[in-house]
Amino acid sequence: MFSGAANGYGWKMAFTNRRVVTGHDGVGAPVIVSDGQAPSSFLGRSTSGMWFLEQRPATVDDGGEEPEGITDFVPPPGGVSWRFFKLKPAGEKPIGPLDDPRFDRDRVGFHTTPTIDFIEIISGRIRLELNDHWVELGAGDCVIQRGTCHRWIVIGDQPCRFSAVMLACAEGDDPGFAGASTGAVGPRRVVTDGDGVCADGPPATASQSDGGVVTAELWHTFAPVASPLQGGDGPESAMSLNPPGGGVTWKQVTIPASMADRAAMMHQTPTIDFVRIVQGAVALELPGRPPVRLAAGDCVVQRGTEHAWRNTGDGPFTLSAVMIGVGDGPR
Repeated sequence: MFSGAANGYGWKMAFTNRRVVTGHDGVGAPVIVSDGQAPSSFLGRSTSGMWFLEQRPATVDDGGEEPEGITDFVPPPGGVSWRFFKLKPAGEKPIGPLDDPRFDRDRVGFHTTPTIDFIEIISGRIRLELNDHWVELGAGDCVIQRGTCHRWIVIGDQPCRFSAVMLACAEGDDPGFAGASTGAVGPRRVVTDGDGVCADGPPATASQSDGGVVTAELWHTFAPVASPLQGGDGPESAMSLNPPGGGVTWKQVTIPASMADRAAMMHQTPTIDFVRIVQGAVALELPGRPPVRLAAGDCVVQRGTEHAWRNTGDGPFTLSAVMIGVGDGPR
């Protein structure tokens, strides 16, 4: 695990994240279960623990805070973690623990985990170094890190803040790698592959409607996670709201102010969704409940409730959503 203040993770740089959690009451009606500051992770005050699943979820009600006594930053097989990290500048030197066998002792910071990681840079700049390749990343850039040996180095004199969802592998059917290619719409997406990068640019499976709604499909696992190398881009004709194959989908959706009413449609999915408001102002609406007003940086753990997102600002709003299939999931 990461321990102590000398490893560069900057315990004195505490930060907060607003986290709204939805759920159901005793008769199954959608409710806001909590709305407040996300707790610090066991990793330290510079890390927020947003949500934790110890295994593949059987229902939308599964998961919660990190278990008491947890010592491993990697979730158990089939599990999922969502955390925010703030890494302090270290003179562009690599950082990493000395007591974890997954980390290379000769090349500080290099490590490999049996996970698919969804990384989204929020602020600052950071370099992702692989065995034979490296890329510099800034605010808005996204990474699909697929079990590759890698390390992170903060660039410049400002901290780097990012969101990280780790999907741990469990036994199951591996659908294989569907490939990843670049298009012209959506955020920058870097996909690691082996020792390098196989895609760097907007995802190929992204679309923009006549009304200006942009939907970018950043990744599909196409099944519950059984290998860090599985998943990829699906054909645009297969784009759907639910994760295909009962797996995990990561997408970004941007809705302009002109589409506020047409886009705010009540809907429900059999998923646990990790949602971050990237830009703009939005109201989360549940049937029969007062709307919850959200701004850029706010987060929602949306757990299978009927809901709608309504743009309440003068400009576009963008949300980033990791959707996790539960149970057997849609087939």
